[in-house]
Amino acid sequence: MQGGLQNAIFLDMRKKLLPITILLASVIGLGACQSAPPQPLFRPLESGAAYGYTDRQIDETHWEVTYTGPRYRSSYGDNSRKDESEAARTEAYDLALWRAAQIALEQKKPRFAVVSERRDVDRSTQVDRYPSYPYYPYGYRRSFWGYWPNYNDDYSVRSYHDAMVTLTIDLNPPATAQAIDAKETADRLEAQYAFKTWRPT
Repeated sequence: MQGGLQNAIFLDMRKKLLPITILLASVIGLGACQSAPPQPLFRPLESGAAYGYTDRQIDETHWEVTYTGPRYRSSYGDNSRKDESEAARTEAYDLALWRAAQIALEQKKPRFAVVSERRDVDRSTQVDRYPSYPYYPYGYRRSFWGYWPNYNDDYSVRSYHDAMVTLTIDLNPPATAQAIDAKETADRLEAQYAFKTWRPT
């Protein structure tokens, strides 16, 4: 009887405190979002930054451009994840190509060619665990040790994905190469991505 009474009291207190907990979590989450304003997608990868482009000159005519994309929250469905991965690859490729076109124009080259490319998508999983609830009744969800009191382990799982694309470009491509118009490419991608941003999650 005493154990049943303790459980009943605990359940009643938890029901009363649950809305307050949700409200506090929402306020904290809203404050975190407001404190992290959206950032432009196209920007150099500076020290401490989560995403952006880097470039380096290999020789007189060859450059390497890498764009590391931001981390996006993944969906739960396999088909949606495939679509999201492909979209992240395309976005990272476009932004790397934009930087490549800029380099060509900076070097006074009207065209360039992509000699090699690499497109990767990295997936990660984040597991957030929450403190167990003592004396909670049997049957509590996500119990790590079965249905024993004092051993309930509640958690949430979030999946993320981010893309990285590396291009090696030739600023003096041979006549047989599939050359890319630098100005047309830079103008097109600037119109598409200049105002696109990403907000940290």
